[in-house]
Amino acid sequence: MRPRRFGAALPLSDRQRAHYADAVAAFRKREKGGPASGLQSPLGLLQYLRRLCSDPRPPGHISTDSEPIAEIERRSPKMAWLLTQLREIEAKGEKVIVFCEFRDLQRTLQRAIGERFGAMPDVINGDTSADSANANNRQRRIKKFQEKPGFGVIVLSPLAVGFGVNIQAANHVVHFTRTWNPAKEDQATDRAYRIGQTKDVHVYYPVVVAHDFLTFDAKLDKLLDWKRGLSTDMLNGAGDVSPADFGDLEAPDGGNAFGNELIVADDIG
Repeated sequence: MRPRRFGAALPLSDRQRAHYADAVAAFRKREKGGPASGLQSPLGLLQYLRRLCSDPRPPGHISTDSEPIAEIERRSPKMAWLLTQLREIEAKGEKVIVFCEFRDLQRTLQRAIGERFGAMPDVINGDTSADSANANNRQRRIKKFQEKPGFGVIVLSPLAVGFGVNIQAANHVVHFTRTWNPAKEDQATDRAYRIGQTKDVHVYYPVVVAHDFLTFDAKLDKLLDWKRGLSTDMLNGAGDVSPADFGDLEAPDGGNAFGNELIVADDIG
């Protein structure tokens, strides 16, 4: 039996919409021929909008420990959804893997979950030692998570958990941020769906959406589904979603996020 997949369409918050519109406006007003950095470049705009959908902050601001969790929850539909979902899983006494690529956001997730549930979840990312001689290495930390009875959460980087990492004690998987490649995303999911798994595995894809335009999150979700479909075709394979695939990205005002410019692969590839 394959994992059960669940989408979650979460309405864009007022704060997100304001930052989204400001970022698009800043890109459209940029100085032509200026430095291709930050919101001055198409790729910079995409990177910011990608982050914004999971962590609503103005450009240049990253997660800090100074903002109250209640305020983060109010402004971030994904955080509010996650904490509610975790409460339901806690009631079942089951375990959860939360996949997140951004390290500062991993720390925010750790702090939020620790505050709400009274136990600080571990974070496994590229900084975690894989050396078997290290007393605090990746496998020992995962083993500790697996052996602790009852509800538990572990935050993992999808880039740091390849083959050989098995976490069958968890039967819930949340992709809080998405990768660019559906095969890598499925490989991350498979950390829970392994031989020895005795429970149904539930996989969640929270996506921030708007009623009047296709958000970056919704666009990426559609592209990943399309790429995942291609993976069944042996002649095509899946491959990464390319920034060039976002050339028709919509903006809150109903137009193209990149304005009237013709964006080509060389601009954002």
